[in-house]
Amino acid sequence: MSLTDQIENAGSKDELEKIGKKSLGVDIDKRKGLESLRADLLERVEDQGESGEAPVEEHAEGNADGGTVAPESDGSTPASKITEAPASEGKPEQEAPKQRLLRHRGNGRIFAYSAALAAKRHIEEV
Repeated sequence: MSLTDQIENAGSKDELEKIGKKSLGVDIDKRKGLESLRADLLERVEDQGESGEAPVEEHAEGNADGGTVAPESDGSTPASKITEAPASEGKPEQEAPKQRLLRHRGNGRIFAYSAALAAKRHIEEV
């Protein structure tokens, strides 16, 4: 009996859990319904191709400095395929405008700027 037949003929969540752990090596979420668990396991079987192969990732992976890696057909990624992240060419990054601060002259507390607070005579801008 094939794996898909076992999943389709399973009558309970416990049976699906045994099949998932034994054949696919995955834990299932028993809070889901029986049919949705069955659909998830069948999808995993299709991804792995019933031969037990690990699914091949089809998307490009990122490296540590923001570049992308182009995967080869066998899943390996040679160093010659790694592309560098684009460097900023002489353009300084725009900094966020600095928050204006106010200080109380008496106790030294610092406050975020507001026009109403700045109008008080015991407050000065830092």
